[in-house]
Amino acid sequence: MTVVRAIVIALCCALAAPVAAGAASPWQPFRASPFDLPAGSRCPFPLSGRVVQDRERIRTTQTNPDGTPAQQEVRGLLIVRYINQDTGASVTRNLNGDALFDTHPDGSFRITLLHGHLSVGLAATDPGGPAFLVLHGRGFAVDFGTDGSRTITFGQGTVENICETLA
Repeated sequence: MTVVRAIVIALCCALAAPVAAGAASPWQPFRASPFDLPAGSRCPFPLSGRVVQDRERIRTTQTNPDGTPAQQEVRGLLIVRYINQDTGASVTRNLNGDALFDTHPDGSFRITLLHGHLSVGLAATDPGGPAFLVLHGRGFAVDFGTDGSRTITFGQGTVENICETLA
C-alpha cells in the first residue's frame, strides 16, 4: 500500500506542478537605480537621484517571434529625491504611474505614459535639452534612438524641469 501511496503522491505532484507554475503572476519586480549626473549633462549643476521608495512591477504584454519582449508594461509606486549637488537643495517627486515600453527590432524603444508620472533626462543634443523633466498626465511618449538620442512627444498634463526647480 505504501508503494501505491507513493506513486499516487508523485503523480499528483507532477500533475500539479504545471498548474502551479501557470498560476504565477506575470508581474515581476522592476527596480529603479540611483544616479549621479555631471554638471552640464542635464542640468548646469551635478544632479543626483535617490530612490526613496520603489514598488514598481513589470510584465510582458507582447513578444517577438524569438520570445524576447516586444512590449512591456510597468506600473507601481516610485518616489525619487532629486539633489542639486552644488547647493544641497532637493525635491522629492512621486513618479507613480503606468507606462508601456515598446522595443523595436533595430534596438530603439519608446516609453508611453498611459497615466501618472515619468521622468526623463535630455542631453544638450536632444530636442528641448539639456533638461531633466518630470512629466505628469497621460499620452506623453519618449523615443530612445539607437544612438542614445531622446525625443519627447508631449501628451496631456504638466511638465516640470527639475533643473529649474533646483537652480
